[in-house]
Amino acid sequence: MVASTHLLAAAATDNSTSPSPSPDPTAYEMLQKFGFPVGILPEGVQGYKLGDDSSSFEVYLAGDCQFRAAKNSRVAGSVSAGSIASLEGVKVKEALVWLRISQVDVDDDHLKLHVGPFTKSVAVDQLAVSPHCN
Repeated sequence: MVASTHLLAAAATDNSTSPSPSPDPTAYEMLQKFGFPVGILPEGVQGYKLGDDSSSFEVYLAGDCQFRAAKNSRVAGSVSAGSIASLEGVKVKEALVWLRISQVDVDDDHLKLHVGPFTKSVAVDQLAVSPHCN
């Protein structure tokens, strides 16, 4: 995963005289820092970028992805602890219609997916592992 240039890498301190930078966190590690399970992103994320305010983000996949939900090759939104808002690039199929997921919130051991006027709750443990794209 390639991190953006505005991410600051913390310097690793050891007993040597010259500190070496620690690697930038992966998109999956960043999700966990904001309280989300890694399984909300599929395997194979190509890169991500955080905005200067560290709340807006973009995630890049190798191509469009379909499993329980469909993801475009670019997913974007605004992230804060326990909430992803203004979500772009993610849809879920209900009956015969694809509907856009606009927001995802952490609620204890569940995620609340906001799809139009509806909210669907999904257990966090169902998203412990990143799915493979079809």
